[in-house]
Amino acid sequence: MLQDQGSLEKAVSGAYEFSVGEILTEAWERVSGAKLKIVGAMFIYIVIASLATAVVSLFLNAKPYYDAGDQITGFTIDMIIGWIVAPITIPLAIGLLLLGYARANDEEIRLESMFNYYIVVWPLFFASVLITILTYVGFALLLLPGLYLSIAYSFTLPLIVDKKLDIWGAMEVSRQAVTKHWFTIFGVNMSLVLLVVLSAIPMGIGLIWTIPLVMIAQGVMYRKIFGWKVHDPLNTEDEQDDRLTDHIY
Repeated sequence: MLQDQGSLEKAVSGAYEFSVGEILTEAWERVSGAKLKIVGAMFIYIVIASLATAVVSLFLNAKPYYDAGDQITGFTIDMIIGWIVAPITIPLAIGLLLLGYARANDEEIRLESMFNYYIVVWPLFFASVLITILTYVGFALLLLPGLYLSIAYSFTLPLIVDKKLDIWGAMEVSRQAVTKHWFTIFGVNMSLVLLVVLSAIPMGIGLIWTIPLVMIAQGVMYRKIFGWKVHDPLNTEDEQDDRLTDHIY
């Protein structure tokens, strides 16, 4: 196990520290040897998500509304389609992300583990819905609250899987932990976005490196903040710390 493991207690108290450069450097060092598996997993995700969306779109089609200039209705239908397929795509997306977490912790990348997280599909789904609503409200009221919440809640879904926290407990642990070093975590995320955008310019070839970099960097941050304990929801040996979740409510 790597030595720079955080913990839930340290996370909510802000007792962790890293720089943008430190996260990007460590993540980049782990990209080699992981590219093909992570990009392959991304391809699997895209195929499954596209097929699910295509099936739902047979019954709900936003294109006629866009063609008629009714952008609001078209956008609304697209959102409805997205949420209908979300129980299929969200657990798979978490499985994809956690491949990067595994690499960040020097574990073997197992593509089949992508499909392990349907056992917690509804906590992941309802947490996503709640985060989306709160973030949209934040953006509607003022840009800064929405931006703050989008970063503050970014570790919610991994916490549900890894630490077996309930929805609100995971949201509060993520928010409290991220708030202590919000600007640093924001800096890491913005740097990753910039790298992805730049890498996509030459025909998208650079994405072969930057997509794994993004996922591994998220895993490095998670390890340093919360500690990496168990990423398989089928493993029930490690239970959540009730004392901590009682404290954060």
